[in-house]
Amino acid sequence: MKRFSIQKWKNLQKKIIKIWFFLILFSCTNILIAQKKIKIKESHGTAFISGDVSPNEAKKRALFNAKINALKSAGIVESIKSFETLFTSEFNNDYQQFYSSAIQDEIQGNILNYEIIQDTIVRKNELEFYAKVTINALVIEYKTKPDVTFDANIEGIKAVYDNGELLTFNVKSSQTFYLTIFNINDVDASVFFPNSREVSRRLSPFDYHEFPLDVQTEYALVTSDDQEMNRLIFVFTKTYIPFIKMDEDGLTNEDQIFSWIYSIMPDQRNVQYYSFTIRG
Repeated sequence: MKRFSIQKWKNLQKKIIKIWFFLILFSCTNILIAQKKIKIKESHGTAFISGDVSPNEAKKRALFNAKINALKSAGIVESIKSFETLFTSEFNNDYQQFYSSAIQDEIQGNILNYEIIQDTIVRKNELEFYAKVTINALVIEYKTKPDVTFDANIEGIKAVYDNGELLTFNVKSSQTFYLTIFNINDVDASVFFPNSREVSRRLSPFDYHEFPLDVQTEYALVTSDDQEMNRLIFVFTKTYIPFIKMDEDGLTNEDQIFSWIYSIMPDQRNVQYYSFTIRG
């Protein structure tokens, strides 16, 4: 009887392993079906240098144009208005405009990552110069649209804070969620939450969750400048998707942040943007 029970348990274990294998395989297959990655080689962008556009600014504009042309080459966006909005919002760091639902509905893909292979200033004639940037890009094409039932709300963030003032806010979602928060200022970009004192956790829907989650943690806003602009990007996800492209201090960069965001399918995320100023 004992041997039979042990053998029966071993057989059951084999069945469980097989079931888990197929569940994992099915899950991975769904993820692969939900997205398509397209390699675009030598996408060009140009921008003229003028009295109010410096060579560095022209190079930035040329890079954004190269990204837009990569999206065009991949057949991602059909509306030129969406391209212009993508350009304007990204160039001005106006992420709130970019993440508006209207834009997300039209842009069914994005630049996952890119490599600059040419970055130069070209002389057109004696009076005109322009920047030219060429990139190789990996474009991700989405097979899903944003989930309109996945709402998120944030309350309590002010437009202006005094130096040393504490930041607190409340978040709520219509579905069970995980939250990652990034902070971008003029100096660096970092992971605001989770952090060394607050771990990521599954948060319940419909209830407001007060941050800091840890009652012994304080978000003190400090600057050495007269004023400092900060941008918080709240990424709500339905499942736990860790962000790992950072150093031990939580520092990262904008490219890594948005590459991670773009890698998440639109129906699995809700992105909110808030900005505030710290007065020194």
